[in-house]
Amino acid sequence: MTTDKGEITCEHVVSCTGNFARKTGQMVGLNVPVIPVEHQYIVTEAHPDIKDRHARGEHEMGVLRDSDGQWYMREEAGGLILGPYEKGAPACYVDGPSDDSEYELFQEDLERLEPHIESAMERVPAFGEVGVKKVYNGAIAYTPDGNPIIGPAWDVPNFWLNEGHSFGITAAGGAGWQLAEWIVEGEPTIDMLGVDPRRYGSYTTQSYLKVKNEEAYANVFTTHYPDEERAAARPLRTAPCYDRLKALGAVFGQKFGWERANWFAPEGTPREDHWSFRRSHWFEHVGNEVRNVQENAGLLDMSAFSKCRISGPGAEAFLDHLVANKLPRKVGRVALCHALTERGGVHSEFTIQRESDDSFYLVAAGASQRLDHDWIKKHMPNDGSVRFDNITNSVGVLVLAGPKARDILQKITRADLSNAAFPWLSSRLIEVNLAPAMAFRMNFVGELGWELHHPIEYQNHIFDALMGAGAEFGLKPFGIRAMDAMRLEKSYRLVGTELSIEYAALESGLDRFVHLNKGDFKGRQKLGEWQEAGFQNTMVTLAVHDTTDADAIGGNPIMLPDGEVIGRATSGGYGFRLDKSLALAMVRPDLAGVGTELMIDILDQRLRATVIGESPYDQDNEKLRA
Repeated sequence: MTTDKGEITCEHVVSCTGNFARKTGQMVGLNVPVIPVEHQYIVTEAHPDIKDRHARGEHEMGVLRDSDGQWYMREEAGGLILGPYEKGAPACYVDGPSDDSEYELFQEDLERLEPHIESAMERVPAFGEVGVKKVYNGAIAYTPDGNPIIGPAWDVPNFWLNEGHSFGITAAGGAGWQLAEWIVEGEPTIDMLGVDPRRYGSYTTQSYLKVKNEEAYANVFTTHYPDEERAAARPLRTAPCYDRLKALGAVFGQKFGWERANWFAPEGTPREDHWSFRRSHWFEHVGNEVRNVQENAGLLDMSAFSKCRISGPGAEAFLDHLVANKLPRKVGRVALCHALTERGGVHSEFTIQRESDDSFYLVAAGASQRLDHDWIKKHMPNDGSVRFDNITNSVGVLVLAGPKARDILQKITRADLSNAAFPWLSSRLIEVNLAPAMAFRMNFVGELGWELHHPIEYQNHIFDALMGAGAEFGLKPFGIRAMDAMRLEKSYRLVGTELSIEYAALESGLDRFVHLNKGDFKGRQKLGEWQEAGFQNTMVTLAVHDTTDADAIGGNPIMLPDGEVIGRATSGGYGFRLDKSLALAMVRPDLAGVGTELMIDILDQRLRATVIGESPYDQDNEKLRA
């Protein structure tokens, strides 16, 4: 690397360049999603009472944060600092600071600060008893979600990012600790998905970052609700059927830049979310969507799935070493496979279809597109025997599920959809009306159904054909919230919740998908050693009793009746087909037996929770195999 200090040769480079993050990234071809925002703070003259405290040898007062007033206050040189997070603060250094920029200050704007100053004087009268010494307005680095960027860069080996720290002092120790472990050991100790640089994609253009980072700054002190969806820079990435879903009442959320229908508002219901830690106004409508899928059929757009093709003479050997499950042997067969970390935790989850002897189609969660694809590319051999093609944007996915799914699809295809011709966990190229689609006999909701993967230009044709054929069978669209409720009833795991680098793959209950006897694969040795040493956790499904207006959301403590904490919920919600509040959880192995009575904290209540069997809805998968 050539620098103004000469040539530097090293094995690893860590970028910690603050407001210069984007410029630093450009040096190695990266679009680092960091643009600073102007941050103002006020320093007062010394206050006599604070000076008296110092004279008496008393320690510095603690930092005060007022979320309602959206400011913090602390001591500074015998006076006070007021740091507001005002609305309307503009992004700065959008094109990057000049090369000789160091500690530049911008023109202060006291008008933006007035409501915060008034709030601070009311809360802390001493603040208004002394004069203003200085108003500072400087740059503070921000990202679209307000979290820092800590971890490996994508597509650039041995280049690491530690950027976008708006609360740098708070995160400094942990960031250094985990980065050091990541570099030296090959992976961090704790799950870093919330700050991983690869949680963003190429959609984070400069214009996008300006708008989103200003939004993140304005919401530092607002209440952050579970699954909250913020409006800035949206819609951005839309599937062709977006307008059709919108016309049917879709209320959208965003994942990796893609618009996805979260739920559908019936006519006369406002098409907006009311965010809450409790069951929101959409609870009833999501329940109706679930019940319609259970009784009739539903249609879900999942075009945001990440998709890639791995091909070449070395493709099979490469994938076989990358994942813990056995690859599908026959062309058209499908398998759920997990890529493990070296220690035996779960890094990625893929649905893998064998297309031919030397070609495989991989599908994964849309949010993990860059994370998963980077993982694949960094583990590929360098001899040219394996080819990677990202086909996410060219392939759409529509999910048809419910007991009447076969009746609907059979009306508009000549393919034989019977069990004998088209069994569960298989795939076939079919025609849907006039359009081609690769149909997968599988879904994430636990009902009879198909995923229809198709060239994206045919999506609206397929969508219209399905809705037309399904009218007599009660076909209606459903959203992500209904899907999530139904996957809980099947105990289906998600990466980042039930599946994590912190848990051994076998702790997460992946026994059917991890074959320690299949031959060598990444993580096999350490997973075996972990198993021999004994696992600390077992994944269970819990029925939560006596709920009224709130369900588990993940992170809830799981306890014994005496209050001893023995685990935590990984996710939760309401199972409308079972009419039960449910939670998936990691608990101590000796307390994982069906029927075990535990307790769970949900907001202001400690509720009874009972361990129930795996996949409590349709335990034997009879509906999936129908």
